[in-house]
Amino acid sequence: MGFDLFTAVIAAVLAIILTWLTLRFFFAKQQGTAAKQEQGMQSADIIVKGGYEPSLITMKPGVPITLHFDRQETGECTSHVVFSDLGLDAMLPGNAHTDVQLPALAPGDYPFACGMNMVHGMLHVEDDETDEDGNSSRSKTRQHHREASSASVKPTANAQEALDSERKEADERRKEIRQLGRLVIIGTALTLPIFIVSMLHMAGHVSMPAWLINPWLQAVLITPVMFYCGAPIHKVGWPALIHRSPDMNSLVSLGSAAAYLYSLVVCVAGPVLPAGSREPYFESVGVVITLVLVGRLLESKAREGTGEAVQSLIKLRPRNAQTISPAILDQGEHAWHHPDNQTTVGIDDLNVGDLMVVKAGERIPADGVVVAGMLDIDESMITGESASVHSDAGDTVTGATIALKGEAVIRVSQVGGDSVLAQIIAMVARAQATKAPVQQLADRIARVFVPAVIIIAIWTFAIWVSFGPQPRLAHALIAAVSVLIIACPCALGLATPLSVTAATGLGATNGVLVTSAKALEQARNIRTVVFDKTGTITRGTVDAGADPDHPSYTSDTVKPGSQQAVAALRKAGVRTIMLSGDKAEVADNIAKQVGIDTVIAQVRPDGKAYWIERLQAQRDTDGRHGELIAMVGDGINDAPALAQADLGIAIGTGTDVAMQSADVTLMSGDVRGVLKLINLSNATMRNIRENYAWAFGYNIIGIPIAAGVLYPFTGWLLSPMVAGLAMALSSVCLVLNANRLRHAHISDDLAAGPADAPAPTAEPTIIIDEHTTLNQPAPAGHSTTHPNDKENTMDMHHMGQMAEANPADGKTATDPVCGMSVAVNDQAITRTYNGTTYYFCGEHCATNFSKAPELFLEK
Repeated sequence: MGFDLFTAVIAAVLAIILTWLTLRFFFAKQQGTAAKQEQGMQSADIIVKGGYEPSLITMKPGVPITLHFDRQETGECTSHVVFSDLGLDAMLPGNAHTDVQLPALAPGDYPFACGMNMVHGMLHVEDDETDEDGNSSRSKTRQHHREASSASVKPTANAQEALDSERKEADERRKEIRQLGRLVIIGTALTLPIFIVSMLHMAGHVSMPAWLINPWLQAVLITPVMFYCGAPIHKVGWPALIHRSPDMNSLVSLGSAAAYLYSLVVCVAGPVLPAGSREPYFESVGVVITLVLVGRLLESKAREGTGEAVQSLIKLRPRNAQTISPAILDQGEHAWHHPDNQTTVGIDDLNVGDLMVVKAGERIPADGVVVAGMLDIDESMITGESASVHSDAGDTVTGATIALKGEAVIRVSQVGGDSVLAQIIAMVARAQATKAPVQQLADRIARVFVPAVIIIAIWTFAIWVSFGPQPRLAHALIAAVSVLIIACPCALGLATPLSVTAATGLGATNGVLVTSAKALEQARNIRTVVFDKTGTITRGTVDAGADPDHPSYTSDTVKPGSQQAVAALRKAGVRTIMLSGDKAEVADNIAKQVGIDTVIAQVRPDGKAYWIERLQAQRDTDGRHGELIAMVGDGINDAPALAQADLGIAIGTGTDVAMQSADVTLMSGDVRGVLKLINLSNATMRNIRENYAWAFGYNIIGIPIAAGVLYPFTGWLLSPMVAGLAMALSSVCLVLNANRLRHAHISDDLAAGPADAPAPTAEPTIIIDEHTTLNQPAPAGHSTTHPNDKENTMDMHHMGQMAEANPADGKTATDPVCGMSVAVNDQAITRTYNGTTYYFCGEHCATNFSKAPELFLEK
């Protein structure tokens, strides 16, 4: 390599200046744009074109918000805007205006980003409150404000809106695929002749006519490729750079522009350039742009399948229903069977209370209750269970499930957004709009990635132009352009969202509804599972002749699958605990059948959250940053415990209150769904780790090679064309890897061996709830302990103080979530709803109350 001191000094000085300007441009503090205030609302206009303009908007707290998005581009990247803290994912059709409604937000910062997590914006809700020292209280309350505000946002009002949104997105994607296909054909047709001639000329074995290698001919052919075929890249890339949120398109625009301008200089002033630096790089420009378009085309096609599971759920709704009048029903089975007595109506015209006739082979149009006839129903699309369900008069049925056998009259009970299918779609959409904790590292890296790549390219150019072999300028340009082109920040942004989208859809089709990416990630860390007994482990059958106000369950039987689920959990080292309101001997009998480790008997109806809290305190005392305690329940009195647990798992056959309080819902009612959840979490995180390994590994290896680190040892310098090919395939590989989750098998067993392995024979430990008087001795031969016993195997001694919620004197209030008494004072944790202040024992209960206050107040 040669060396020129003067050139080296000039190059170093310019590189330092450009580095400083780059850092200042990308990381200087941005000024926010204030929202417009009018008629009790606040609004802001946001242009979407390679970024968000403005990208920082200041809002007032406590005032509803309308964001007017004007998307002036097409393509996959900005087709969605995601407010991860609010669980909101809104589609933004290309070249159209879209209004996004947000509730009144509490003070704090609420980031939003594109679906690929590369284009970022921020809503800054000002905090006017200060503490006694005059400091802002935002840092103290931001997290609970975010969680409280998120409850007010529903990503999908009903199934029809979701279906319409999906159709629009599918139409836009098909339109983009057609456009990309056309541009790829044009780019290939214009680039291929230049590419072939250039390769043969460089090989030196074929004599070429001078006019074929004339740089002006290359310029004529490649200029349309640069500006017409490359328009979708440049229209996004340059504005993104200006908006300080550069992405892959920005790097390709920078690299191709540098090569194109250099080639034009060769055309205009070739003889003036140093010898050896007079070769144009038009073929590289054409190949890079064409390959990037090919990559985008492949990615768009591959991404069609990522959310296919949820799309298939949406499309299951039948179009029409056959209805009858109540008078026809009163005339008997022959009358409602007859087609002449039935009226065809659109599914969106159904109302609660309507009577509809369903026959074998048809999909049930809406949720309802069988009032006449019978049906065998395939509910696998809701529950993930293949066995059919027999439904007679009085049984509930779910819309979109398939009637396999029989014929029945069904009274509609829920329509529109209240239907089970609509709620599933809404829950999955909400989960896909949230962020998994593992994504935080990638977010931080992605925001500095492009500026770092630009700085690397600057210094690569400076080093090559100072120390590289002749022609230095040409080598410096090739290396710098290759660095810009090979980098792929989109791979970092896509790694988690793609896997979460595929995984939540897979879970939904297997009857496991996960409400957040965080729950999906953390379920693999479950180390203790607490089961409610009645209706969860058992069928919930009330003893005949029992007092309706004080039902007993001595004859209740174990649900199919409970024994297998507990056995699998214990094999995997997961501790199992059962909470029961029954007497010790009744609870112990169930525990022995199922194989439970520990039984807490005679638990008060409102005492389950208390026990979850004690278990969490024990876990924390023992030092276990990370071992989760999950609660599985189905009733109204389980809702506080589901909210208190690290991970709440509701049985789908239970109440809406329980499901609203949970992080996960098992639609089949089978507790083996807990095993499916853990396996889904493990599969998802494995897939995410694979994506990150590819994304980080690709850039860690590719960028240094493009910069020329191998040249001193091998004499090999990466061509911009090769860099373009590698970059184009990187995101495609991530999409294909995430799509593998669609075909994953979610087992209902955690350990090797048959799923019907016998339950362990160890005797369960019995603990009597200290809030209830022990009327019966424990069965002989069993370990019966009390929470205050020093020898208690659960070491409850360390948690005794947690029950002292009542102050010695002064006013108290009842926590509406867990039922505990709370002192009313200045230190109390409170929330206000409809003008009334409510008091809570802890932040967790307060946060869950904020999500759905009416559910807890109706108890």
